[in-house]
Amino acid sequence: MLIDSHCHPNSDELRKDAEALMERAASAGVGRMLIVGCDLEDSREAVRMAHRFEGYGAWAAVGIHPHEASRYAEALPEELLQMAEDCRTLALGEMGLDYHYDLSPRKVQREVFQRQLAWAEGVGMPVVLHVREAMEDALAILGDFRGLKLLFHCYDGGLKFLDEVLSLGALCALGGAVTWKRSVELREVARLIPADRLLAETDCPWMAPVPFRGRLNEPAYVRYVYEALAEVRGVPLEELSGQIARNADGFFGWGREAHV
Repeated sequence: MLIDSHCHPNSDELRKDAEALMERAASAGVGRMLIVGCDLEDSREAVRMAHRFEGYGAWAAVGIHPHEASRYAEALPEELLQMAEDCRTLALGEMGLDYHYDLSPRKVQREVFQRQLAWAEGVGMPVVLHVREAMEDALAILGDFRGLKLLFHCYDGGLKFLDEVLSLGALCALGGAVTWKRSVELREVARLIPADRLLAETDCPWMAPVPFRGRLNEPAYVRYVYEALAEVRGVPLEELSGQIARNADGFFGWGREAHV
């Protein structure tokens, strides 16, 4: 069984084709997926889809992406907080810092990130992190929230920050970029991540792997990520998929018993 640990079929690009997308994922061997929210509306749709596509192994994460932080500078919406109690919600996020685009002021990003981490601490749920070109500030903030279960989605810290990230007990998810020709350092990171800390994802509809670069990504394409990871790590695909399944189960629990 393959697992897409981070996807956005709730996005405008994919939502209209969701049924067919789920069928293609199942045909590709994808048995579980985490549908991730980026703001209130997006999180609401993630939860709806997790219920609608329960039979395809869909679950939800709810949270505020750093791009959207300025819309929630005063407080997290009560409706968002309540979504954490839904039986199909397994994690909070994606949350974090993004200094590449700076679509929200950095100070506001940090404040909203800290507010969400405190929320996760209060409810005892795993955290899905989005950190891009902001690893130093993110790690400084995370240092005040020891004990949280952390997943760095599309890990962006390179070799420089890998040891520090792993010292937090965090998992690292890698996506389609690991198949790209220019991603030499990322493949070395993929080789070095301990087997019990590794997950695979698509981040669809973005970050499509080779041979689909330039097209919309989708959960079915996580197979290409698995194949690239197996090759760089020198292990059979079956061994890798089994390990990732165990890692995901340990992190998410795939049920309310994981965080109640």
